[in-house]
Amino acid sequence: MLLKELTTLDEEMRIVAGQHPKLAAYLIEQDDKAQEVVDAIKRKEAKLSAAIAANEVIAQIGTRNNAAARVVGRISLFLENLIPNAELASREAVQRRLKLKVEDLEKKVGADDSHDRLISILNNISTQVSRYIQTFEAEFSAFPVRLDLNHLTVVFDRPDRPVPMSRTGGGENHLAYHLSALLALHLFAAKNNCPIPQFLLIDQPTQVYFPSEKVYQEVDGSVLKTEADADLAAVRRLFELLLKFTQHDVPGFQLIVTEHANLRDQWFQDTLVESPWTKPPALVPEEWPLISSADS
Repeated sequence: MLLKELTTLDEEMRIVAGQHPKLAAYLIEQDDKAQEVVDAIKRKEAKLSAAIAANEVIAQIGTRNNAAARVVGRISLFLENLIPNAELASREAVQRRLKLKVEDLEKKVGADDSHDRLISILNNISTQVSRYIQTFEAEFSAFPVRLDLNHLTVVFDRPDRPVPMSRTGGGENHLAYHLSALLALHLFAAKNNCPIPQFLLIDQPTQVYFPSEKVYQEVDGSVLKTEADADLAAVRRLFELLLKFTQHDVPGFQLIVTEHANLRDQWFQDTLVESPWTKPPALVPEEWPLISSADS
């Protein structure tokens, strides 16, 4: 059995040995095909590299063309706007003439500093308004005050927030603020020779210093009722300020006051241009309404 098996193996070995040349030839054939594929890949890679290089060159050429086009456009614009020498000389002459004219006008009218001048003027007037308000001893007199041209009022600049006159309250305060602003404006106009008539008419300013309008009307020029019913210190401060304004601040300023209150002070009596219009005879005789009633 062993000999038989050995015989069978010998036959199979001979068969295998006979197939070996064919297998070797097949492997050689496959190696050749693999080499062809490798060579084809290398050729494709070479072509791809050449194509990429060509694209880069084309892109560079396009960039240079664009740059050249921009340069050409700028040159064309320059040439289109180029002014001949004769016309250029004419324009330069016009420019020099206009420049000289501007310089001459600036010398005549000065630089445009109107805004700065206005701020400076308002600051000076506001400072004087503050002084007058302090004389009145009005509320908010401790804070800086300024004229607000946009709203035509005075504003007190408190540290936390500004307070316009409309929010200060009280007739005495409003009288002090109004009169202070008017006097400060007239003072500035007089000191700077502004063409503003130097007179001011004030109607019944002390009414705010009486308990009521009825009490104020009943004073009717009486010294005794003035002293009895009015805030005498406030009334005296008001008239002393007005008198000082006409004698010291703006000498010769005409200040006309129509008033019910009357003070016994000699300086006050010296300023009266007429005796108080008490009844009788008053300004309008009492019999006039009766005559009018009888005629009707």
